[in-house]
Amino acid sequence: MKRLFNISVLFLALAGILGSMLSCEKFPVDEDGLLITDRGECYVSNFNLLDADYQTTLLGNAYIDTTAQVVVAYVRYGTDLSHVKPQVSLCEDAKLDPKITGWTNFTGSKMSFEYIDGDWTSAGVPNTQLGERVVEAGGFPGSALKYTVIAGNRVIKKTYTFVILERPLQ
Repeated sequence: MKRLFNISVLFLALAGILGSMLSCEKFPVDEDGLLITDRGECYVSNFNLLDADYQTTLLGNAYIDTTAQVVVAYVRYGTDLSHVKPQVSLCEDAKLDPKITGWTNFTGSKMSFEYIDGDWTSAGVPNTQLGERVVEAGGFPGSALKYTVIAGNRVIKKTYTFVILERPLQ
């Protein structure tokens, strides 16, 4: 009886090891140790910029256009963009290239724009129409930072341009 129990335990252990080896073959791991899946989604879902005190520098939410692959963020007038920490949220299983490993200089992403009445709410945050107008106008700075989002299947890649607008003094 004891021998039958030992054989059963051995069989279950071998089955578990074999099963885990087969599951690794179905979804291999990339050079960063991340699982390569069959997901084809490839987009930025959220963006934030933190200052040296780890407080957000953004006014409202960033406008993300997944079709034009542009992220428009809004900051207060005079915000120092030379030493900020970007936070980029992606869809499931995607990764970012180049990796964001620390403080980044976003001064090259700052862009001038002609504002009209209604671009800013009374609370001082941007209206959605402002982001749409910025993307339609184009003309992004050549020095704007670009990050590539790579899908979980590691085949689909989309490069996003990140632009920063300063809220005018009022």
